[in-house]
Amino acid sequence: MKILVINGSPKGKRSDTLHATTAFLDGMGAQAEFIDTMTADIHPCLGCFRCWNETPGRCVQHDGMEEIFKKYIDSDLVIWSTPLYCYGLPSNCKALMDRLLPLNRASMYTDADGHTHHHAAVGHFPETLLICGCGFPETENNIEGLRFQFSRMFGGRAAMFFCVEAPLFGLPGTEAVTAPYLDLVRAAGREYAATGALSADTVAALEKPMYPPELYRQGSKK
Repeated sequence: MKILVINGSPKGKRSDTLHATTAFLDGMGAQAEFIDTMTADIHPCLGCFRCWNETPGRCVQHDGMEEIFKKYIDSDLVIWSTPLYCYGLPSNCKALMDRLLPLNRASMYTDADGHTHHHAAVGHFPETLLICGCGFPETENNIEGLRFQFSRMFGGRAAMFFCVEAPLFGLPGTEAVTAPYLDLVRAAGREYAATGALSADTVAALEKPMYPPELYRQGSKK
């Protein structure tokens, strides 16, 4: 299985979220190629739509996204490993997502529910997994926007879970609470490797706080 990890953290290899992503890959027993969106040469989308109208399936910009796009469509699984910034993706990660526009065509259709979509421009889409580190101690009123975006962008191909209190991964002396959580993430990786999905019970367990929220909030004041 070819796995591509898109590291959307502005911290690069120091990303808190990468602790969970690495544990998930360990559970899968898999290797992956990593793309660091902070160091990759990814220009913003120009909004010119020439990838739809003049060069179908191909962006007219010549930067690092050309090779990343090839790796993306050649992958079996793409893991988006990113923190939650302003209730969405960090700008460096969002730039890569925007440049996936050539995956679609300008032509549209409606699904059984009457929702409008673009036709695909490629024959193969990788499976999608979002692992998102959240600085809040709860998911409610925080992650709904990003959850909707991935569901809308990738539909049934998107599995996802949100790690609340993710900054604990980067703090010394927190192993007593982070280690058991990372064991849960490894178990989730084994489940995904075996079934290609994450059960609702697994996601619910992964989205529980590692540390009592009231104490976590008090610690954030220091």
